[in-house]
Amino acid sequence: MDVLRPFRTLLSIKHDVARSWQAKGKHLVGWSCAYTPEELIYAANSIPIMVSGSLEPSKHADVYLPINTCSFVRSCFDSALKGDYEYLDGLVISNSCDNRNKIFDLWKHHVKIPYVHFINTPHTRTEGTHNFFYDEIFRFKTSLQVTFGEKLSDTTLKNAIRIFNENRLLLKKVYDLRMKDPPLISGAEALEIVLSSMVTSKEEHNVLLKRLLAGASNRADPPKGGVRLLVSGSVVDNSKPIRIIEAIGGSVVADDLCTGSKYFWDLVSSHGDPLRAIAKRYLDKVSSSFMLEPGTNFSHTIEMAERFDVEAVIVFALKFCDTHMFDAPQLVKEFEARDLPVLYLEWEHSLSGSAQLKTRIEAFLEMVKGVG
Repeated sequence: MDVLRPFRTLLSIKHDVARSWQAKGKHLVGWSCAYTPEELIYAANSIPIMVSGSLEPSKHADVYLPINTCSFVRSCFDSALKGDYEYLDGLVISNSCDNRNKIFDLWKHHVKIPYVHFINTPHTRTEGTHNFFYDEIFRFKTSLQVTFGEKLSDTTLKNAIRIFNENRLLLKKVYDLRMKDPPLISGAEALEIVLSSMVTSKEEHNVLLKRLLAGASNRADPPKGGVRLLVSGSVVDNSKPIRIIEAIGGSVVADDLCTGSKYFWDLVSSHGDPLRAIAKRYLDKVSSSFMLEPGTNFSHTIEMAERFDVEAVIVFALKFCDTHMFDAPQLVKEFEARDLPVLYLEWEHSLSGSAQLKTRIEAFLEMVKGVG
């Protein structure tokens, strides 16, 4: 499908895309957590770029990090040490998990980036933490203004909110195409579409999304059907794990990933103080596993399973991803209580054990088909 090609291209040449925006006078600010308020970066005449790794062994980062470090964080740091992100004008890191928290110091001391900022993201939602997070966002705004010499006025913030909200609504429409049986967009394609929104201008991405949505219903090469699956778990910044699933009879029609639905599901209010609206959206958005939300941690995941009529669930947890590994047993019970088969898998970001993963997924899909 030709309208899908631009999204894959953006990902395959993401560093060149970033440099092209720099050549047009844009600042480039990397971020590592979906709780980073990208609208502020955008309002500062900058392009927010998600920092991701590769599936190659992290030989450079292994010099600095123990083996029991999250392999995603290690892979991102490895890419930075190799110079993949040497073009960044800045980097924003959050304390969303211990690994990201501690990696802040390593980036600051071993990677030559002119501007590095830390956002102290609360792990609860109370009146006090909302006020605290607003102060953190205000501090971030001030820091961006001082560093880049760009005034973040209410007008520029509201414009950024409008552009980002449009992107979120368009991505929801793309996800709606997966409700069909078989879906009009595969799980791997959907992930690539969302990931590509994190490496370029949202305005450019909105144009591509509108073009895709206009032609999707007439697609001549729709994805094959299969066992309708929801994929849950740790960050997935590469479509290869999803492609493995879909190559052996699965059809990933839904997810709760921070690089998937959790990234765009909630809008920023267009009313009132734009800075406070941004702070509220990011703290109140669909929660990640590090948030302390007793009783509601899995509400979005369960809603996605019901909304997209899934037949089974695969939970991907990166090895040493403590937050998701603590959540996983309870999440499995939640789905088992709803008579949905669940497969729990631990995996390395390098996909070094992909053959074993494939074998376990194949057996799981056969079991689901047999039950059905």
